[in-house]
Amino acid sequence: MPVPLADRRLRAAIFILLMLSIALLVWQHLGLNRVLRLDGESTYQITALSDRDEGGASVATLQRQGQRLLFDCKLKPDYEWPYCELRVSFSNDPHQGIDFSRFSHIALKVSASGTGAQRLRLFLRDFDIGSAKADDPLTWRLNELQFEPRADGSEIKVPMRAFNVASWWLNNNNIPIERAAVEMQNVPMLLLDTAGVREKADLQFKIDYIEFRGKWVSAGEMALFIVALWLCAAITYLAHWQLRMRSTLAHSREREAELQELNAALMLENAKIGEKAKRDPLTGALNRAGIRDALLDEAARALDEERPLAVIFCDIDHFKRVNDEHGHAMGDTVLQQFSALLRKRIRQRDYLVRWGGEEFVLLCPDTSLEHAGQLAQSLRYSTEANTWPTGQTMTASFGVTTLATEPLATFLERADRALYEAKHRGRNTVVTLPPPV
Repeated sequence: MPVPLADRRLRAAIFILLMLSIALLVWQHLGLNRVLRLDGESTYQITALSDRDEGGASVATLQRQGQRLLFDCKLKPDYEWPYCELRVSFSNDPHQGIDFSRFSHIALKVSASGTGAQRLRLFLRDFDIGSAKADDPLTWRLNELQFEPRADGSEIKVPMRAFNVASWWLNNNNIPIERAAVEMQNVPMLLLDTAGVREKADLQFKIDYIEFRGKWVSAGEMALFIVALWLCAAITYLAHWQLRMRSTLAHSREREAELQELNAALMLENAKIGEKAKRDPLTGALNRAGIRDALLDEAARALDEERPLAVIFCDIDHFKRVNDEHGHAMGDTVLQQFSALLRKRIRQRDYLVRWGGEEFVLLCPDTSLEHAGQLAQSLRYSTEANTWPTGQTMTASFGVTTLATEPLATFLERADRALYEAKHRGRNTVVTLPPPV
């Protein structure tokens, strides 16, 4: 059983959405990488500082060796908290820092040598517009990560959730517990400090890079987007389905109204349709009740599939004379012979209908106006050339038209007008009336 077109389209849409969802998830997993790299070639302002600026005696120096940063620290215990520091400024305006919350990991490739504690502290200073002061960096939130450089200088990869807020900063700034969590949505400054141990030390650090890694679109955001995509598709489908149901309902109502009009055109009452025979007992042709359903079905198919549907009204000229001059029995014989002549000349799929008296109707599916006119001319010639039991030449008149987007009653009335015009022109002729444009 063939699958309906609407179902095939729905399956295709679901398949496309499924493939798109898989592609987006793979893209998010394998691509969309976001990296912020700090090394010797970075354009950010990187400076070396020490406690000398605060009265200490430590000395910090910085050299660039290609992509590598060489950070040397001669630590002196003269100051209470001696330190050497690398400071990276991302922006001169603290209101325009970098959002580090979009990164998931930090990767550090740092090697250390020399005497003293080699542990390092990495700080991300977050500027909170609501509480921090632009001219006082000590009020900027101090997100801290401590690490020990590896002896072989291999990469250290740490999740960003490993950061915490320095407890001394929380105490000095009286930060309430509900605001004590890490915040790094606006970081204008990064600091890399020595361990803060009060000692004499001579340290050398080789920094190949500090990388912050993440995704431009997180897995959660991508999943939310895919859910929204499916939701939009579902809403679109439901809206389309509702419109289709409304269209089907409207079509059903139109068909019901058309059926009522057709019943009036065929002069049939609904109560009597089931009681009447569908064939004319004299000629064997369909009667009006017999053609009713076929006419509806053929018209619907013609409009849906854009195929032509023709109708030919046929009437024996001066048939009343046959009854008056030869009797009704002879008239019946003529009707039977005329019906047989018509049936012999039409296709098996065409319909022959005795419309009433000496009037017959041919319903011809998949037949254009031109071909229907040619058929009517052929029938006219055959009628005139036929040998009739009355011994006299007999002729017939024909009215031809094709179906347009219109009520069936209008279609049949136009064919009837064409037949009337043929009789008005002197009979034994064919009149075709094209449907209105």
